[in-house]
Amino acid sequence: MTKAELIERVYGGKYLPRDLTKKVVAQIVNAVFTEMGDYFIRTRVSRNQGARLTYPGFGTFSKRRRPPRMVKNPQTGAPITIPQQETIIFSPGQELRSLLNRNGKSSAHRAPVAAKPATAGR
Repeated sequence: MTKAELIERVYGGKYLPRDLTKKVVAQIVNAVFTEMGDYFIRTRVSRNQGARLTYPGFGTFSKRRRPPRMVKNPQTGAPITIPQQETIIFSPGQELRSLLNRNGKSSAHRAPVAAKPATAGR
């Protein structure tokens, strides 16, 4: 799904007030992802724990530090050192995991996880 598709789906959904324009919905989506990114950029990873962002019912994003490692260049076979990197991992929540593993039943028309309608439909 692209950013434009996400904005369109949020705008077309029945979980927001009808008076919101697509431009306002796009600003909200942008603000949410900007805040998430800024949080992970600002937060330092310690030995025991990194930054965590949890959305109940959906899952948890965690910042992790990957140690440096040695690999081989597939063309030449020469050893290469990949430096230490910080990355984000995602662990789906229990509710999302159970919806994903519903034995092939379609969930296309199911309400978003952890969302409740704000007003009557669009």
